Amino acid sequence: MAVQKTFMDFVEQTTQTLEVKIPPSLQIPHQENKEENKEPHYFKPKHNPALAHEVANGLSKTWNGIYHKANFDKFLDIILAALERREDDYMALINGIEKDTLEGYAKMHAALYAYFIDGNYGDPLGIFYMEHFSYGRSGEFYTPWHVAYLMAKMADPKPEETITDPTCGSGIMLLAARCVIHEKYGWFASSRYGRMMYGIDISSRAVKMAKISLYLTDYVFMICLMYDEKG
Repeated sequence: MAVQKTFMDFVEQTTQTLEVKIPPSLQIPHQENKEENKEPHYFKPKHNPALAHEVANGLSKTWNGIYHKANFDKFLDIILAALERREDDYMALINGIEKDTLEGYAKMHAALYAYFIDGNYGDPLGIFYMEHFSYGRSGEFYTPWHVAYLMAKMADPKPEETITDPTCGSGIMLLAARCVIHEKYGWFASSRYGRMMYGIDISSRAVKMAKISLYLTDYVFMICLMYDEKG
């Protein structure tokens, strides 16, 4: 019996194709003061904690307009279904949701997309969650970005290594490790590296938030989202 091809199979196949097609000079960070290196530096990694809080505040503003009809778990499920191109699941999830609520979900997703596609690393979704839902209950205080980034720099991950975070929360340590890989080895290596990351958490919400952030910082994955499999 033939195995159904999933969108992630398509992403993996596209990754292998791009590894052949993309010149190494466009995959690795540019060395400073080398005149011979003229190619653009795609998806330059950035991390500005103030910007992450600004985006989180924008999410809060949108949420405050729909919270009486919204459901955070459903919002996360809808975003994941959209990112993974599970169309049947997506249509089932949005069935019966009022237009203004669905528009709010879409606006929040767009804000996260715009933040990450510009090369930013941070945890605006986790910041938003702590302010609106966890309030520190059950010890749900997520690691600040500067601490996670410092720890990742000390760990000095390599693109060929596997990383596991047994208490991943919203994925901040995984994002910090990916950022370090991105800075040192380039955006293509950071995309491939993200598929060697494993996060575990007792909170299903936390795992979903981590998945969303990791999807949105996988630039090969994001390129795939913009094109049809047949295109």
